[in-house]
Amino acid sequence: MSDIENCEFLDAAREAVQQLKKLSKEYPHLTTQPVRHALENWNEDMFRRGELIWEAYQKVLAEKSAVETRLTELIDSYHVDDAIDIINSEFGKDMNYYDLIDVVGKDRYIAALNREAVELQINCISPEQTADLWNGSGKPTVGGERWTATAVSVLMG
Repeated sequence: MSDIENCEFLDAAREAVQQLKKLSKEYPHLTTQPVRHALENWNEDMFRRGELIWEAYQKVLAEKSAVETRLTELIDSYHVDDAIDIINSEFGKDMNYYDLIDVVGKDRYIAALNREAVELQINCISPEQTADLWNGSGKPTVGGERWTATAVSVLMG
């Protein structure tokens, strides 16, 4: 729901409450005691609370969107661990590998691991050593229980 739709909804709800109050006063025999009680206790403060909740929700959505956008940018340029560290630092988060995969998707995660493995290989780090590094850091695998030299080699193509 957009901000405009939310405002329209709250305006419609205010109007509905006013109409129900008017009708219940004019035709008290048509309303039940719980309805009369609710209408008597419903006030503008309840709408303000609803608006505050809506604003807080919008802030959460905006931050989530900002984190997702930034993390997607980072994962395309940085190692997985660096992307997580930067996000955690910039946004005061406590993201882990699984959170990252949820946000950027498995394909981007695999692409980032591929770049990292190739870079490690260029720096004379074998696939076996890479597997040990990734297992030690807790990086989720792409299908197996633990990283192996074979899995790293397959990842690199």
